[in-house]
Amino acid sequence: MTRQQLKDLAEAIAFIAIIASLVFVGIESRNSSKQSMLNTQALEITAYQALMSNIDDVNALSLESPIAADAMAKIWSADASDAEQFQLDRVLFILFRHGDLAFFMYERGAIDEDRLRSVLAPVPINTEVGRDFWERNKGAFTENYRNYLDDQIVASSVPK
Repeated sequence: MTRQQLKDLAEAIAFIAIIASLVFVGIESRNSSKQSMLNTQALEITAYQALMSNIDDVNALSLESPIAADAMAKIWSADASDAEQFQLDRVLFILFRHGDLAFFMYERGAIDEDRLRSVLAPVPINTEVGRDFWERNKGAFTENYRNYLDDQIVASSVPK
């Protein structure tokens, strides 16, 4: 072989090595992307499980404590004395904060809007007591959550 032929062969081998390296980098990038997606899904699942745990805690509270159960019952009946209002507000704050966490997860893409609506079901936006609490305390929540709940309240009060 001549020197020129050896040079051409070396360049061809180098070109093939570059192509092989690019293919390898592409495969590794795709694998990394898949792994990132799986990690994100795992985090979303963990966050959703934590949210569900919050729901369970609220439910357990009303089942285990006669005082909490009484307060929860009064939320839905709009009948409370001044002494009871504090208890009602604490339970309502837990419920609205639960919704705030769900909305945060929704904004981050961890849950979709159907799941958000399902998780917001315990938030009493369709009751007089719940709406009164919301009007008095919505400044404690993020603007996006306030806007979303206000829209839900308006939508729920439109006759169907």
